[in-house]
Amino acid sequence: IKMEKEKFKKYTDEIFNALNYHDESEAIVDFAILSASSKYAEFYDECQKFEKKYGKSFDDFAGKIRRKIGTEKFEEEDDLMAWQFAKENMDYWENRLEELKSALQSAS
Repeated sequence: IKMEKEKFKKYTDEIFNALNYHDESEAIVDFAILSASSKYAEFYDECQKFEKKYGKSFDDFAGKIRRKIGTEKFEEEDDLMAWQFAKENMDYWENRLEELKSALQSAS
């Protein structure tokens, strides 16, 4: 269903006002922060799950796996890849949040 631009603007303005936003740019910034925070939390939780499971930090666990020569533990190797993916994404979203917050402080 296509909504007329003016009608859409009226509805969004009412919603933004009800949520105490002064304009749509405030809502967009808030949405970006909430979305980035959610992604960060998702990957942070995943990293915590692996830290609890192995009782080690990512770097310690990765070193342990890489030092093992001639033995293969597929579960640990799979966990290492999944953990690395989670850690890289956690770091990515943490950096995006810091950049966004820094930009907000500069704009104030």
